Amino acid sequence: MDWREPSRSTDDEADVKNASNLSSLADKLRNDVRSLVIMVALIAGLILWFATLGLTDRVLYRGVDQAWSEPGRVHLKTEPSGHYTIELNADFAAMKAGCVYDLNYKVEFGRRQRENRLKMVRRATLVGC
Repeated sequence: MDWREPSRSTDDEADVKNASNLSSLADKLRNDVRSLVIMVALIAGLILWFATLGLTDRVLYRGVDQAWSEPGRVHLKTEPSGHYTIELNADFAAMKAGCVYDLNYKVEFGRRQRENRLKMVRRATLVGC
């Protein structure tokens, strides 16, 4: 029976090693999941921030583009040329041709967004005339 006792202690040591490997594997997995959750939360926060704030372009307002007609909205002629549309509201009523404005518009996410897409202006801020 003496020959079995060392094997038992070896089995006990192996069981302890396996248990410690499983606990270290669980800790590693827990840390990986935590890192993944933090990364996803940061990306979601960045997307939410851009969607809330929008983007802003500084343009010279040249007047209304008469070629476009859409109920309740006006298309703007700008330099540099852009495809901006604004609702008929107080911001539009205060705009003067020949002045420079910061046009804040809604961000659209996607892989195939073209530069000449229609940009819906949220806010027009006068920079100077």
